Amino acid sequence: MTILASVILDSVSTILLDTAKRTWPDSELLGYLNEALRATAFAKPDMYTVQTDVTPAAGVLQNLPTDGIALLDITRNTAGRKRVVTQVDEGLLEEANRFWPAATQQAEVEHFTADPRNPRRYRVFPPNDGTGSIEILYGATCPYINYAEQDLPVPESYQTALTDFVLSRAYSKNSKKQDLSKASYYMQQWAALLGLKSQGQVAVAPHVSQSPGI
Repeated sequence: MTILASVILDSVSTILLDTAKRTWPDSELLGYLNEALRATAFAKPDMYTVQTDVTPAAGVLQNLPTDGIALLDITRNTAGRKRVVTQVDEGLLEEANRFWPAATQQAEVEHFTADPRNPRRYRVFPPNDGTGSIEILYGATCPYINYAEQDLPVPESYQTALTDFVLSRAYSKNSKKQDLSKASYYMQQWAALLGLKSQGQVAVAPHVSQSPGI
């Protein structure tokens, strides 16, 4: 279930004691909300996901689309026999064949391997010939929110975290009233709700990448 951007903006204005929106107009708060969506997606790559078909580049190394933050899964080939694709640990591929990146290129992908330290890139086996098609699932940057009555493209469960982030940015503006402590408090609340970015990456990384050699 999604929520309107105005729900968060009105909540923020109420907490700021600015329901008339003179100090913090909606146009300003919308900018903070868009920043919140991007920062949250970076910390929690599974907040906003895209599932789509892509044509792999020729070779082993692959890149996510330009809006990609982190790879979550590759499910299957979408051309030919539509074979499923499995996750493997790169160490296992190396143990099986030290020269696997130089294997004969083909259109069909059998396995993929990913490293959470480099979340926008992944490798496929065998090396692709650039003509295949695979279905991937990845965390992406949220579309920009342009007006208050627009639906947010994220689950309602993120409402509190997004509100905290917007409040932090709003209080940062109000530094003349010594509200930097409030800005810091709400940013800490946002971080506590989401966890650190590294924890978000581990949560969505292929399990085999977390336990090399298993």
